[in-house]
Amino acid sequence: MRRNFNQGDILFRQGDPSDYVLRIIGGSVEILREVGDSAIVLGTVLAGQFVGEMGVIEKRARNATARASTAVEAEQFSVPEFFQRVSADPLMAQELMLRLSVRLREIEDKIADDLPLAGAMAKESEVVGSLAAFGLPRLELAADTVALRERIGTQPIMVDQFPFVVGRRPKPGEKVPKRVPDLLLEDGVPFRISRQHFMIARLRGGLVVRDLNSALGTSVNGEAIGSHFRTDFAELRPGQNRIVAGGIDSDFAFAALIR
Repeated sequence: MRRNFNQGDILFRQGDPSDYVLRIIGGSVEILREVGDSAIVLGTVLAGQFVGEMGVIEKRARNATARASTAVEAEQFSVPEFFQRVSADPLMAQELMLRLSVRLREIEDKIADDLPLAGAMAKESEVVGSLAAFGLPRLELAADTVALRERIGTQPIMVDQFPFVVGRRPKPGEKVPKRVPDLLLEDGVPFRISRQHFMIARLRGGLVVRDLNSALGTSVNGEAIGSHFRTDFAELRPGQNRIVAGGIDSDFAFAALIR
């Protein structure tokens, strides 16, 4: 079934039942997380991508709101129609299964010993294509906003041990992760950054960023990744990159320079 939305229309709202999936044919859709009276824009879904598929697969309510940022044309699938579509598309089915294999394990348990997570990432790379090999990379991670600079200083962090995990310092009474992040950041309510938000890891001679099932997702060079989007990871390119944790307007924005 084809559906059309005007700019500003809500495709579905956070907390709604996950009873259909939309594939965007034209236009773009903002994904928002509603926190109290505020709405945080996490990223954008473009033509050719699905919206709302993980809620259907995991049989849970919508964990974000989808809003048309332009006029949008979409194809709507019922739950049975969506699974028929997946079964007819081996590449799509493999990609979804790989994402679920990551979700079904506790992220904390996997990054505690690194090996299972690295294996999952290697399998995913076979679906989306090989990363360009450009030797052993050297990473400089620096604050890209004034607010983050006040937290971590002005000098770049030299990263040569991977995986490198970035997360929030737990507040009193919160559970401490099994793997304490390599970079701990201070944040206050409403939290933009999760206790284990994203990690940077080596893969096939390059570096990738994986969102660690964070509440508000991660953006890498403008591409949104995480549980609300089509993939949980993105490659870093040689030279300058930008990583933003916690919504596209978040203060937790990093300049990641690969030499």
